[in-house]
Amino acid sequence: MKPYQLEYLSLVRAAAQQIRPSADELEPEEFVEASRRQKREARRAIDRGTVLLRERLFPVLGNIFAVSDEDARDLEEFAAELTRPGVGNDVELGCRIHQALLSRARQAGDRDGVIRELYYVGMTLHSLESMLSPNSLRLYTARMRMCFTESASYFETDYEDIKDPETRGYIHRSMGNIALSYVDNSPASAKAKLAAITRSLRILSDPEIQAMTPSLPWEQYIYKTHQECTTLLNFLRSGQAGPEAFAQVLESAQIVQDRQTAAARERGIPLQPRWQYAYMAARYHCGAMLLPELLDGLYGLSTSKEDDDMSHEGMFSHVTAPALYIEYSKGLTGGRAAAEAELRIPRMTHRLLAWLVRFPSGVDEQVSFAVRQFIYAYRELPGCMSFYEALQNVLAACCPTLYARGWIVSHMAERMALWAASDCPGRLAGIPGFATAEDVSARSGELLSLVRRAGRVYDAGMIHFVNFEASACRGLISDEEALLQLHAHCGAMLLSRHPSTAVFADVAKGHHCHFDGRGGYPRDFSILDSPMRPLIALISAADTLSAAVEEISTRMRPYVTFDQALAQLREGSGTAYAPFVAELLTPARCEELRLSLEEWRHEAYLHMYNRRAAMRSM
Repeated sequence: MKPYQLEYLSLVRAAAQQIRPSADELEPEEFVEASRRQKREARRAIDRGTVLLRERLFPVLGNIFAVSDEDARDLEEFAAELTRPGVGNDVELGCRIHQALLSRARQAGDRDGVIRELYYVGMTLHSLESMLSPNSLRLYTARMRMCFTESASYFETDYEDIKDPETRGYIHRSMGNIALSYVDNSPASAKAKLAAITRSLRILSDPEIQAMTPSLPWEQYIYKTHQECTTLLNFLRSGQAGPEAFAQVLESAQIVQDRQTAAARERGIPLQPRWQYAYMAARYHCGAMLLPELLDGLYGLSTSKEDDDMSHEGMFSHVTAPALYIEYSKGLTGGRAAAEAELRIPRMTHRLLAWLVRFPSGVDEQVSFAVRQFIYAYRELPGCMSFYEALQNVLAACCPTLYARGWIVSHMAERMALWAASDCPGRLAGIPGFATAEDVSARSGELLSLVRRAGRVYDAGMIHFVNFEASACRGLISDEEALLQLHAHCGAMLLSRHPSTAVFADVAKGHHCHFDGRGGYPRDFSILDSPMRPLIALISAADTLSAAVEEISTRMRPYVTFDQALAQLREGSGTAYAPFVAELLTPARCEELRLSLEEWRHEAYLHMYNRRAAMRSM
């Protein structure tokens, strides 16, 4: 690889290790300073990485047809490292490189190169799509399916003419991966996914096909396809799959179970909990196991690893198994099992948070996905913490920038709400529970509490993109902006699921909408019709002003000075921002906010420190 490529990779990997403050053993003030130091280092890495790519990589991609074969191989290796699973990668940049190499292969008539790059573009799109899971929103599935389908189509047209075993391997891998693009829980999607898996298994198991390229790892391909088939459990849980899906999933789960059991016996280690779950769940959905039995099994898996086991199997035990337990427990209708679930879920939640806060810096996408599974499955039960509190704990454990941003925005919005309640209470009338100006004035304390809580969760949808925020050392490129805009939808869907946060769903969805309803995003949200419009106006303004706090700036939210943020708010008054907010910001009040930012930043990290300490002792 080229020196600039190696340097960029080193920047990305170093930045990924600083996703969270690694300072729990420090005193509180040392923790705050460590957090500030890490953010300064991350900002320098972003600035350097942006220069490297702008000056060295993007000119090459812009002239990809003139690239030499040697430089193309360097780009392939660079893209492979950027998209390698684990901590420290930049999938979107890797996708861009593979797309450029695909164009080069097409222009050169390089059939093997086209097949290979179609596979890799599809895989990078799958990685980007996974950030939205388990939310039902989708952005890349159609493009991903097109890539895998085109690559797999060479099996029908050119397979015998292709002599390179590796290229044939890409065809089979693409054929199997078509199933990855069917993710929504609908009967049509389940049927299409099952058809793709069935076809792939039939071809992979054909002795004549295997004899054509004996060097390929056929057994591994077949086994991986059976593993993918077990993901049909998601469809089975939804109740949308037909009987053929149940039979195929049970057969695949049995094959995976047998192989995992044999491997565990051979190595003298316990069976991996994720495959124990797959087998139990398949048996449950096919009627061979009752729901209380499945729940007992999941509870056992949740305690099957030691508290200090930070492996991915430990992650499954401590995070995924509780999430699955909570999700399945929603099917209980009463009786002993339901009562037992109400006792178990708080215990599993506390154990999960204690494990999560101990997880070392460098949370990868697998752990992030498991955390999202947990928060989407969460149930507010008697004796269990509210979802609002559970979300705050998760953010403090693994999303420090997001936690600090919510803290700062909440206090800034609360301060502006206090001024509005005094100067123009009628502007806040209409917020649920505060129908008139008199309500606002008489119960301002309740209103301020509502504003403060809204500020703590308004950006909850960004939990999908925590790794994305820290996984690259550069500015955003176009596709990423469209992906990140989905955080407003994700946040609204997440908050609306729980009594303690449902009132804030409109705030999460509308905080990037223009106050006049004519701009911003998402376009399908009518801020003019939302009863939370005055509160959204406060949060939106506070979010803009919070960009003046360097410790919560990211490559997605660049740092600006307070005066620049204030000028943006004033210039957008009446369009992007509410006029009454700009009117509140007199010179004296602006100075008060400017001085308070430092205090709130400091408080945010101290409270994060204390919350993390409390979780460690759960």
